[in-house]
Amino acid sequence: MKFALLTNNFSPGFCGIADHSISFVKALGLEGESVIIVADRDCDLSVHVDVVVCDWSHEGLDALFKKMVSLDLDHLILQFTPLMYVAEKSRNAHELVQFWKRCSQRWVTSIIVHETYFRTWWHPKSWVNGMLEKRLLKTMVEHSHFAFSASHPLVDEMREWGMGTKVAILPIGSSFSLVGADREKIRRDHGIAADEVVLVLFGGGNSLKWMKKHVYATDALLHSKGIKARWLMLGGITASWFKLKQQVILPGWLDERQISIWLQASDIFLMPHYAGLCAKRGTLMAAMQHALPVVGTKSEMTDKFWNDLDGVYLTRRHIVGEFAQQVLALVLDNQLRANSGKINQEYFQNNCTWPIIAKTFLVGVHK
Repeated sequence: MKFALLTNNFSPGFCGIADHSISFVKALGLEGESVIIVADRDCDLSVHVDVVVCDWSHEGLDALFKKMVSLDLDHLILQFTPLMYVAEKSRNAHELVQFWKRCSQRWVTSIIVHETYFRTWWHPKSWVNGMLEKRLLKTMVEHSHFAFSASHPLVDEMREWGMGTKVAILPIGSSFSLVGADREKIRRDHGIAADEVVLVLFGGGNSLKWMKKHVYATDALLHSKGIKARWLMLGGITASWFKLKQQVILPGWLDERQISIWLQASDIFLMPHYAGLCAKRGTLMAAMQHALPVVGTKSEMTDKFWNDLDGVYLTRRHIVGEFAQQVLALVLDNQLRANSGKINQEYFQNNCTWPIIAKTFLVGVHK
C-alpha cells in the first residue's frame, strides 16, 4: 500500500508535528508500507520522497492535488491542527475543506488531530476563534475515512459528532532517542551536587505561562525547606518567563542527543499547564521514555487513564499549593521517584514506541 503523509510547516525541529511526521513515516516504512512525505516547503530529509511547495491557496492546492495524483497513492494521511493551515489571513478554510473533500473522493484518507480548538472564559476572542476552529475540525473529520488522536477526550467528542468507529486512539511517541549516558558524570560536569534535585519544564507556551503561580509556589516551598533544587528549562522557555529563588539551567537549543542526556540527568518532570496534562504531548512521552516521574495539572482535556498510572501525579489546576506539595513529596522520597520513573518508562515501552504506533495505525485503517 502506498501512503502519503501531508503536513504544513514541515522542517526539522520546527515543531512537534514535524518530529512526529519523521518518526511516524520511518516506523510505517519498517512495517513494509510504501511511504511518501508531501510537505509545503523544501526540506532535506532522508525519509521523504517528494516535497511540494504550496501556499495553500486555491491554485496551490490544485497543483498539490495534481502532484499527488501523479504519485499513484492508495492512502493519504493529513497532520492537522485547526491553526496549522489557516492561521494566516490569506489562507481560506473553505479552500482547505474543498481540497480535503476532493482528496477523500479519490483516495482513502486519514486525519491525525494533534490539537483541538481552545476556548477560555477570560479571553473573549477565543470564544469566536474556538467556535470557528471546532467547526473546521468537525468538517475535516467528516470528510475523512479515518480520524486519529492521542487525546481520549477529543476522540470521545469526535465520536459524539457521529463519527463512530472510524475514530480511534493513536498514541504520540517521543521525538528523541534514549542515548547511553552516565548520569552521575553529567551532573558532576555541570556542577550539580548529588543531593540536588533537577526539576524539568519543557515547552508548553502560554499554557505554562498562565500557570506561573504553580512554578513560583513550588520554588518557594522547596527553598523554605532548605532543599537544593535546580530548574532545567527546555523547549524555548527563556529566563524572562520566571523569577525564581533556586538556580536555573538554560542550556539553549539542544539536539536530540543532548536533550536525552539532560533528561537523564534530571529527577522530576513538571507539567503545570492550563490545558492540563494530556496524552498528546510529545514532551510528556519523552519524560516517560527517560524514566522520569511526572507531576501535572488536570483539566477537562486530561485523559482519565492517567489516574491509574502510579508514576504520574495529577493535581487540581486551581489549587496551587497542591501541586507544590506533590513535588515536595517526590523530592523527599528517592525511592518513590525511582519507582515512579520505572512505571512510566514501562508504560512508554509497552504503548508509545513508534513501531507500536505504526502497527496501531495500520490495524485501524485495515479494519
